[in-house]
Amino acid sequence: MGRLKRQRYGEQGWMLASYLVFWPMGIWIMYQGPHWMNTAHYWIDYPHLLMTKQMKMYYLMQLAFWIHQVYTIHVEKKRKDHVAMVTHHMITIALIVSSYLSNFTLIGNAVLCCMDLCDIFLSLAKLLKYMGYTTICDLTFALFAISWPITRHILFSIIIWATAVQPSQYLDMKWEPEKGKYFTPLTQKIYLCLLSSLNLIMVYWFIMIVKVIIRILQGKNAEDTRSDEEDEAVE
Repeated sequence: MGRLKRQRYGEQGWMLASYLVFWPMGIWIMYQGPHWMNTAHYWIDYPHLLMTKQMKMYYLMQLAFWIHQVYTIHVEKKRKDHVAMVTHHMITIALIVSSYLSNFTLIGNAVLCCMDLCDIFLSLAKLLKYMGYTTICDLTFALFAISWPITRHILFSIIIWATAVQPSQYLDMKWEPEKGKYFTPLTQKIYLCLLSSLNLIMVYWFIMIVKVIIRILQGKNAEDTRSDEEDEAVE
């Protein structure tokens, strides 16, 4: 295994370990809360001033992880989608920080759960590829390709819909910082803009996923289409 491949292997090992903590933890927190499979509770009883220690730990760990990712993508060799990656990471950090400060951690928990599952499969598939297990890699990539549209497009779109439609049904939509209330028609538009931008980036990435699927159907091995030419030659 060459130097660059070892570096990529280490990166993906770290990513896999992180997501194996984040996703089960996020799902467990969500399952214990009122917002499990119920988008109305993103807004009911807002502001959600009381936060469990598990939720606080989860949020701060996620924030630290994504800040670290911004650093990482600037020190590692740039990929073709570098701009999309930077934009995605900055939007993610903005959503984590703003939802934490404005007492919207329930919907933030739901968004993060939608994001983390398929990354487990992606990082695992890359590790298997670096180790030369191409058949298992392709099967793991298939799980990734199935989970991506379900979690990042269908379920995430439900959250965007809930943000667009439901707040006016449950909130007075007033800016009252002394009461911990920060959700107004303006902040609603800002959240919708951030969430929709995130969705557009993921559509761009899904197009890349489809390209990899086509390669597999043509009898070729799964390749990360984001990699630059040097990476592909080494990998």
